[in-house]
Amino acid sequence: MAVSNNNQQWHHTNADSNELLQRELDEAHRTIRALMRRLAEEQEQQRKTHHAYEQMKQNIIEINREQAMVERERNMWRMRAEQQGMISADNLPVLTGDEINAIRRAMARIHHPDRGGNIDRMKLWNKLLDTLEKPRGN
Repeated sequence: MAVSNNNQQWHHTNADSNELLQRELDEAHRTIRALMRRLAEEQEQQRKTHHAYEQMKQNIIEINREQAMVERERNMWRMRAEQQGMISADNLPVLTGDEINAIRRAMARIHHPDRGGNIDRMKLWNKLLDTLEKPRGN
């Protein structure tokens, strides 16, 4: 009977071991499934980030292209104005001091650097308005 008890005990221990191994295997499968879901989520997030990055690159390229076009156009108009002599002392209108001051204040509201304007544009307006203020010799 001692052999029979040992045999039963061995089968009982072996069955417990198999059950424990099966539980561990099931837990490992659950962990793997959870990790696979997490990996898929991270890959989707990476895909979205990459798409946003590519879109941002395209936007920057388009903005640069538009800026270059605007600059070319501005330079073209500047050259035309210089060639045609559009702004000269001879063809400037005669304005009163009050009119000149009103124009100066309006341009300062738009172009003054303290208000977010362009300092170069403000300097051009001041130069033009200074020219208008100077008395013309006849």
